[in-house]
Amino acid sequence: MTSSYSLGYLVFAVRRPDRWTRFLGTTLGLPAATGSATAWRLDEAAHRLIVVEGDADDLQAMGLDAHDEAGLERAVERLTRHGVVVREADDALRRARRVQQLVVATDPQGTSVELFVGLADADAEFASARFGGGFRAGPLGFGHAALVADDLPAMERFYVDALGFGVTERLRTRAGPLEIEGAFLHCNRRHHSLALFDMPLRKRVHHFMLQANRLADVGAAFEQVRRDRMPVSLGLGQHPDPDGTFSFYAETPSGFDFEIGWGGAEIDPQAWLVQQSTVASAWGHQPTPRLQLKVAQAMVGRWVSRSLSRAWAPR
Repeated sequence: MTSSYSLGYLVFAVRRPDRWTRFLGTTLGLPAATGSATAWRLDEAAHRLIVVEGDADDLQAMGLDAHDEAGLERAVERLTRHGVVVREADDALRRARRVQQLVVATDPQGTSVELFVGLADADAEFASARFGGGFRAGPLGFGHAALVADDLPAMERFYVDALGFGVTERLRTRAGPLEIEGAFLHCNRRHHSLALFDMPLRKRVHHFMLQANRLADVGAAFEQVRRDRMPVSLGLGQHPDPDGTFSFYAETPSGFDFEIGWGGAEIDPQAWLVQQSTVASAWGHQPTPRLQLKVAQAMVGRWVSRSLSRAWAPR
């Protein structure tokens, strides 16, 4: 790692904001940002999850906190040096994100990466009926985002070379007939704030993760998700060391997943050596039949797409 950030917020463009309101506000019990029906809190920051209406049903933007003006300037200089176009956000976007400074770049998958300084504080203490212990966020940011990478080397060049993330761990494993290759990236002491997976999915995002401060809150959230009949993708389980997170995965109203977890490890980013892993879970995380069918359909779609590309390729 050569730059320091924290995951500040995620922006989703969704077809049915009303369903997301029920999901975030009722199922997860997150408080809405003051004066907003489209932004949700996880801690003392003004907002962390932002929902806007759009056809994509996907991740639209990811906000990375550069911490101070000097950090933002270093990030812009590094991106520019690697040939990435960076533009200064207009005042309307900066006000909507509730930050003091904001610049925008675009990753190879088309996600807007918003580098900012000065995310506003909320005007009330955080309180959640579902998560009495709150979430682990603060200076290290919240949870993580896992992105789909059609071209994994290109995504790594953007996030590692151009943005300065460090590689914590590389994963090469199988889920049934599906081969999965990925990388877990850190930008502070979190084991990873970002993950990149080469998987046959059409979304930009595979899942986002919220890290609870209390183990009991993960179990309570799992039961609430099942009561609200939200599709579970992976049951309760634990990722192997050095991550060690206890969690489950379920489907958002837009079709990609969310993860609720507890107990993720911290690392020393300056002394860390890249780990290699062949398993995604130490125990549990059993895939549901719904997920297995989804993966099978995605694999067939990738095979058809590649077959057509080869058939129409110039000879």
